[in-house]
Amino acid sequence: MKISNSKKCSLKIATLILSCWLVLLCFTDIKASDEIVYKAYQLRMNGQADSAKVLLEKILSEDSSNAEAWFELARTKHHIGLGNPRQLFSGLDDLKHSIQKAVNNEPDNIIYGYYNGSVTFLLAYASMMGQQPDAKQKLESTFTAYESLLKIKPDYKEAMLFLVEALSAPEDMGGNLSEAQKYADKLAKLDPVFGAKARELILPEDADRIEYWKNALAENKGNPDITEQLGKACLYQGKIDEGEQYLEKAIQMDPRKNILLMDLARFYLMQSHQDTALAKSVLPKADQRIDQFLETNPVRPVRAFALNMKSGIKQMLGFAEEADTLRAEANRLDPNVSKAFAVPGEILFSPPDEVSHYHSYFFRPF
Repeated sequence: MKISNSKKCSLKIATLILSCWLVLLCFTDIKASDEIVYKAYQLRMNGQADSAKVLLEKILSEDSSNAEAWFELARTKHHIGLGNPRQLFSGLDDLKHSIQKAVNNEPDNIIYGYYNGSVTFLLAYASMMGQQPDAKQKLESTFTAYESLLKIKPDYKEAMLFLVEALSAPEDMGGNLSEAQKYADKLAKLDPVFGAKARELILPEDADRIEYWKNALAENKGNPDITEQLGKACLYQGKIDEGEQYLEKAIQMDPRKNILLMDLARFYLMQSHQDTALAKSVLPKADQRIDQFLETNPVRPVRAFALNMKSGIKQMLGFAEEADTLRAEANRLDPNVSKAFAVPGEILFSPPDEVSHYHSYFFRPF
């Protein structure tokens, strides 16, 4: 039986409508899934990380290939783990499993690849600090993670800087200074400031880093990143007043560097632990720096972290009631408030679809 031209036309139109509907349906499902992941992220940022975890696990029970959900679940586990650092370190393999799932499902996604590098480096760092027999193997996995990412995005400067630091580890643990030098040279061609940071990582132990950064600043006048590094070099070498001045100047140049106030607070805390005789003079300084940081309106999880650290300082200064009030407020803001010494990294708090440019050092306190 012949089909008339009008019927053929109607059939084509119907087929086209059905195809468009199926595409729209798939897009709607993807969009709805993305929105739920973002909702989980917002829950976590509002102090409800446990609820976020439940929501993400529900998404993955229905679709185990959802890379974004795996990524956000990994960050949520990381966030929760910081509330109990021992639990975090004992659960690093599970954390690695979650982010690896995200990478496996979307291997070209640099957001997931970058966080995977950070988690892999954290695993290596924990193994190295614990002098575990698998430290070398885990450091090699770190090299692989960042090298794979750099194949996708060769100009990812922060990733390359992390790789240089990993390669700068002691040779008996798997470090490779000649490879570190190669990447440092590549980075210097991309960006002179990042190149300076990379080359400083592979300087001899007895090198004068203050002099190094002063020379770098002369070549890159007014650069806040180099000013920051110069300030920290001064702190490390005991030139505290000078270090403070450079760090304050870096913040003035770039207000986004207000996290340096927390680095100063932590530096004073380190001083008080190393020399208890200094406690009465340096702890009030730490307290003051935290107050300055809180005035910059940090995101809720980091605000909770700062309040919890302030609580500890008040406790050490003998203000027990004030310490309890601050601790309660920190826990109200975030029941999983970080108990780690380091400030929780921005990589945990950027939106799930945002490429991170966060960098911090693993082998240094700040």
